[in-house]
Amino acid sequence: MKKILATTMALALTIGAQAEKIDSTQFVAFYNYTIQTQDDEGQNVTDSIRLALLVGTRATYCTTVLAYNRDGRASSEMMNAFIMHHQNVLTDVEKSEVVALEPIYPYRYLSKEPLAKVDWTLTEDTLTISGLPCHRATGKLYGKQWTAWYTEEMPSSAGPWKLRGLPGLIVKAEDSEGIHCFELYGTKNEVRGIGTLDHPELQKLSRKKLMEFKKKTLGNPRYAKEPTYYVAEELDDFGEMRVNGVVYYSANHMLIPQKSHVYQPLELE
Repeated sequence: MKKILATTMALALTIGAQAEKIDSTQFVAFYNYTIQTQDDEGQNVTDSIRLALLVGTRATYCTTVLAYNRDGRASSEMMNAFIMHHQNVLTDVEKSEVVALEPIYPYRYLSKEPLAKVDWTLTEDTLTISGLPCHRATGKLYGKQWTAWYTEEMPSSAGPWKLRGLPGLIVKAEDSEGIHCFELYGTKNEVRGIGTLDHPELQKLSRKKLMEFKKKTLGNPRYAKEPTYYVAEELDDFGEMRVNGVVYYSANHMLIPQKSHVYQPLELE
């Protein structure tokens, strides 16, 4: 397999470049997103990437900081985005719709769903996070129980990924198993357009169908040791790249790691 330039892989992070403008940002919030999981040998590892949440009055858009900065350099963080199976998420409050975009070889998948209402329970507990006074809330979304801390000093109901609906910006959110954690590390006042994600090359699936596909493919016990098990016959057509000593197979501006980590779903139902 021939080696290809790492910079071409950046296209996989920016696929579905937003087209029709539907909103403009009031501010951008930046989060560290971590996952507690296991490597191919069963050892505990922590994967992490940085997320940028573009917050408007009608819509929000959650993507990687690399895509937000239009940074085309291959890096360990960019590779983690593939290992963690990060979704770009557009929440259109006006249309009461959530659009998620996720590349999983050999396709780039787009799912649309009605905006889910999290039945949050507010508490009197307080905590200061990143210099912001926060209140604690608990709620359930797609089968996972979440504890979230929000600040009323930033009057927005937005949050990372698909979490939202509190009386202030979500500053930190962690699932009850301690696997997934989003934590704010900064904000920036900036006016930037938020647009649609539709593209004719994207494979459209319902959220349920996409979740079932990921459970069947990524949730297979073989996946961590042999992520290419389901496309083995196509490997001769793949290129190869190496980042910090880790080998990735590449094709069609998409990546599959030679070895991966155990898939940890954000959605259980």
